[in-house]
Amino acid sequence: VRALVVDEGPEDANRTVLDELERGSTSVLLDPQAIGIAGPADLAAVLNGVYLNMTTVALVPGPATNEVAGWLLDLWEASGVAEAERRGHLGLDPFGVAARYGGPPMVDTAALDLVVRARSLPGVRALEVDATPYADAGTSDAGQLASALSTGVAYLRALADHGISLSDALATLSVTLPADTDQFLTVARFRAFRRVWARMAEACGADPAEGAVYQHALTSAAMLSRRDPWVNMLRSTVAAFAAGIGGARSVTVRPFDSALGRPDEFGRRTARNLQLLLLEESRLSAVIDPAGGSWYVENLTAQLAAATWERFRDLETEGGMAAALASGRATAEAEAGWARRYERLATRADPLTGVSEFPDLDEVAVRRPPGPPPTEGPLPLRRSASAFEALRDAADGAADQPTVRIITLGPLDEHADRATFAHNLFAVAGIRVVDGDFESLDSDGPAVLCGSDDWYRAEAAQAASALKASGVGWLALVGKPGDDEAILQAAGIDEFLYPGIDVVEVLGRTLGWCGVER
Repeated sequence: VRALVVDEGPEDANRTVLDELERGSTSVLLDPQAIGIAGPADLAAVLNGVYLNMTTVALVPGPATNEVAGWLLDLWEASGVAEAERRGHLGLDPFGVAARYGGPPMVDTAALDLVVRARSLPGVRALEVDATPYADAGTSDAGQLASALSTGVAYLRALADHGISLSDALATLSVTLPADTDQFLTVARFRAFRRVWARMAEACGADPAEGAVYQHALTSAAMLSRRDPWVNMLRSTVAAFAAGIGGARSVTVRPFDSALGRPDEFGRRTARNLQLLLLEESRLSAVIDPAGGSWYVENLTAQLAAATWERFRDLETEGGMAAALASGRATAEAEAGWARRYERLATRADPLTGVSEFPDLDEVAVRRPPGPPPTEGPLPLRRSASAFEALRDAADGAADQPTVRIITLGPLDEHADRATFAHNLFAVAGIRVVDGDFESLDSDGPAVLCGSDDWYRAEAAQAASALKASGVGWLALVGKPGDDEAILQAAGIDEFLYPGIDVVEVLGRTLGWCGVER
């Protein structure tokens, strides 16, 4: 149970570290960039009071990881911790840092020297292969795993050139994979990567026992929403459960309020207790490979492993991961993957509860202190909810809440379903739907017609013409137009609303007609 620590300043970070370890976390994942660790004294302050011989300390890869990793090695030595009792992950991941922050993807001499320093420490893994930058930017699952595998191979080559044996090199590597709300794909992600990593190690000449890989799970930052953030607890539950079923050795759950800024104590507590409940009440770690034997999971694992291996071979043929990052191919692949994901999000084929489905117009905003500014590297974080949240933010910033009047045709039982659809649809952008009639309409305010197909055929064109004549500037109709599309458009219908439309685009136009600037 590895707790993420991102508090600003060593003192606040130290309070969080001690609180986490006292209340059930068994390891800590320090983000030096977010905390602001600028020297060995800062790191010592963050870990003040921690029993370093009993606690695994891991570092988030970042631009200053080389320095912080060296300070951690010095701190263990200065604290008198026996070599056999030093446990940690130094977070040295130059390719991952280049992907997230920019810069040349290369394993420098300083990193290699730190690996040599840590080689005699059996509980310390110096090099990290972090797949989360690729996942956060939109890269496909096979692309994420292939990028991680190609990165691992590049690190093995660098270590071999530095005189480190294959056995020692494999022992110093660990891998961080994302866990998200796609439960079965997350399970398959961890299982498939173990398979392709073992195949790679075998091809390199390693003994089968050396082909096992240490896998750390980090719940996805891209899946978290700022709107209705309480739903993030459910998302994280699915992700943590799937990571455990998939066989992750350690799991870090991002607190539910992480997308809002720096998490508070309640956010950290729910993230920690989520894992403790899974472990102690659900006995999640009591069964070896609980998904084994499930045809669906086994087949999904096999398909993902095959696709990963094929993409890995392509990467190696093209010059490896360093070449993919330097040439921009990794960025282009992430952008293409994000475009496919965004299309499914915008059309609500992949719904986001509390954001693109079932939004709460009256939710009370959750406030948190701002976190560090987002990184601006080749692979940026692309949160799934961001486009919808931008619509809500624009509506919240308007002088008056934008509204759309709904004009119903026929009795309630014939328009109730479509009226409910309209209410939920417009709420996604913070637009309130109010009942109206021809007399109560604003002269240029937007309106929407709602009724059954029979009522549309009988009255929609006439009603649309009358509404337009009264001065309605934008008029929508709930439902597919069918064969009457040209007639309805000629009568004044500007938009047809039905499942499968690009919600972000349509609601953006609606906000414009409501007088909201974006």
